[in-house]
Amino acid sequence: MSLTETLSVIFSSYRLELLTSLISGISCGLIGCFIILRRMALLGDALVHAVLPGVVIAFMVAGTSPLAMLGGAIFAGILTSVVISFIQQNSRIKEDSSIGLAFTFFFAIGIILISKLPRGTHFDLQCFLFGDPLAVQAGDLWIMLGIGLLVSLAIVVFFRPLFVASFDPIMAVCIGLKVSLIHYLMMALLSATVVASLQAMGVIMVVAMLIAPGVTAYQLTDRLPGMLLLAALFGAMSAFVGFVLAFWQNWPPGPAMTVVAGCLFFLAMFFSPKYGVFFTSYRKWYMHRHILEEDILKSVVRHYPQPLALLELVQHLAIKEQELRHVIRVLCRKKLLCCSNETLSLTDTGKELADAILRTHRLWEKYLAENGVAAENIHNIAETLEHAHEMSDTLDAKLGSPTTDPHGQQIPKPTRRFCKERDGIGNQ
Repeated sequence: MSLTETLSVIFSSYRLELLTSLISGISCGLIGCFIILRRMALLGDALVHAVLPGVVIAFMVAGTSPLAMLGGAIFAGILTSVVISFIQQNSRIKEDSSIGLAFTFFFAIGIILISKLPRGTHFDLQCFLFGDPLAVQAGDLWIMLGIGLLVSLAIVVFFRPLFVASFDPIMAVCIGLKVSLIHYLMMALLSATVVASLQAMGVIMVVAMLIAPGVTAYQLTDRLPGMLLLAALFGAMSAFVGFVLAFWQNWPPGPAMTVVAGCLFFLAMFFSPKYGVFFTSYRKWYMHRHILEEDILKSVVRHYPQPLALLELVQHLAIKEQELRHVIRVLCRKKLLCCSNETLSLTDTGKELADAILRTHRLWEKYLAENGVAAENIHNIAETLEHAHEMSDTLDAKLGSPTTDPHGQQIPKPTRRFCKERDGIGNQ
């Protein structure tokens, strides 16, 4: 079946199932943001498993009533959270151990309860664990929609308390917020979201959908509103693309959604403009190249007006000759250096830029000397600080426009062209 035919089948025959999965992905993404920010991912995993006995007891009492199972799950989720807090406060067990103990205990009780159901009673544990989006009924959609709206409304109404409690619990207590009440509110919303999502995704997939959209959004933004919007978007994308792939490639729907969510995270991890592996590596490389170019110009200007031998520069900077020659070619293309007969000399523009770098270095040496830094350390520290050119004028004013550094060497005057030209250093 082609992709076009797959989409046609989904939109004509499986709109209900797709919509339920979309709402489930959005809800999990929203509540998952606060789980991640509060470092409660393990607790979220625990609650997802610990709701099983509540679901089974509700099934025993009220049959397959979705509302009864929802209430049983919320009660089990809150009870699990209370038990975890009680264990932490009254034993020597750390948080991670108490969570692991509590959720395995409750999950095991759920398994035992299932084994004690009357013979012939059908409770699909596999569906509970892995989900079955194609078995979604209209009632499941309305419950999922109601829970999604409830989660969204709770985030809007309690945004400030949730924000403060997530980022600074101590401050939240100091300003009078009921942190424990906020915690149990989140546990109730989480439990409700889990149960409403079970039919579409199952326990194992819900854990992934609670975490993956939120951590993907966290890679891309530093602001909570943006994180919430992106998490909801990634949750919906994971559900939609996973649902389509499940039909197109004959995959299980729940795992397909989880794989898509994981792929979105890895894309964000590698290509996030601010925190991505690719751009972080590029910025490190760019800074290394920028510093090397400035070091070359500074080394050449110290020999001015005599040219500097290239091999002498290799020894001075302690880098590979091949890398040095490449950077020198770049500086020559920028018309900052001239290279002739294995010797280097500065152009007029290069001389001004190099003087500005040397000026910053010697101003830092002067500043460090006047602030009690040991003489033997001054030069090495200034070697690092000299690349902060924006500080040179501030240092000059603070030091009273000195003319010599601590070694008696002349501090170059500020150049007129430097501020306009220096941004070109480092660009390819």
